Amino acid sequence: METTAAFSENLLSKQLKDYFSNKFTTGREGIQTPSDEKFWEEYVGDSNNSIPFHILRELYPQLNFSIEEGIEKSQSYRDAVRKGSFILSDKALRLHRESEITLKLHQNIAYEIPVLTVPDETDFETLIQCLIHKNNPVKVPISMGASLISGINNWKKINNLKQKWSESNSSVSWNEEFSKNIIPNTYLYKDRIILLSMKPYSNVNAEKLNISSDEWKKMSLKIRLEHECVHLYTLQKFGSASNNLHDELIADYIGILAAAGTYQKDWMLTFMGLEEYPKYRPGARLENYLAGMKLSATEFAQVIKIIKNAIENIAAFSNQLKKMETDHDKKSRIEALCLVDLLEISSSQGTQLLLDQYDKASAR
Repeated sequence: METTAAFSENLLSKQLKDYFSNKFTTGREGIQTPSDEKFWEEYVGDSNNSIPFHILRELYPQLNFSIEEGIEKSQSYRDAVRKGSFILSDKALRLHRESEITLKLHQNIAYEIPVLTVPDETDFETLIQCLIHKNNPVKVPISMGASLISGINNWKKINNLKQKWSESNSSVSWNEEFSKNIIPNTYLYKDRIILLSMKPYSNVNAEKLNISSDEWKKMSLKIRLEHECVHLYTLQKFGSASNNLHDELIADYIGILAAAGTYQKDWMLTFMGLEEYPKYRPGARLENYLAGMKLSATEFAQVIKIIKNAIENIAAFSNQLKKMETDHDKKSRIEALCLVDLLEISSSQGTQLLLDQYDKASAR
């Protein structure tokens, strides 16, 4: 185990200091809970929770556009996404197995959220490109298998608000009402949804973990769902959920606990490509969270040491706690891991710092 001094901020470059700064302790306000408790009920009524894709097109007009470079700059796309003015065209998004996409509502420690499960890997990639990258053909990492999609306009909700407003015979115009009372309150019309694939978690095959394929398929889905719900909770609690290794270690920790019952340290190392540490396996998920950074060999070596040590200390922390069985316990673990920054977690005092913070959180 590396010592605390090995990761003194004085030894890190400015970009790594910035990267490892704690995003959860900035004093941001948590997100508001959506006011749409009844909205999704009509879409999850049948036995298998399948949802006709044309219904989703009514909610999210970007689904009516193909994947094309720069398509978001077209007037028709801008009108659709920003004004809700759209018609189904020959260029509408086409999926291979859209009839197999399912929708369910998942109650978690933040709030109930719609979850779309996409069996076809190519369809999953297409939906990521559409809903996150504005229908641009951005390369999606093969190790990416889920996403918490945040802040997309739901035009069905907006139209429902308009209809309800019109029934009140208000003297103000809808445009005025929309600008003054709707747009500032994004929880009224912007959605957060979880998009899940069904491929092996972190693109790690079952054989690598000595698990049967069927069992790993089920566990992968469970890890993904719990992982994204952790991001939702940190958004609600701390106003932050970033594409950062600190976030990912926390979310994977809870996901693994939920799926396996105990924290599987070796799984976590494998997910990050560190199963043969200090050797790194290129193409592993760790790279997804360093995108855009130009790290020197020295900086990258520092990063993988920090992550390796953090995983070791999280395992030691988890081993000293009882089995996670309550929401309060889950929240306390998440909050401890959020409030102790990643450099502290990776230090020689990391385990004790986490336990101390956990005790404070669980006592509240």
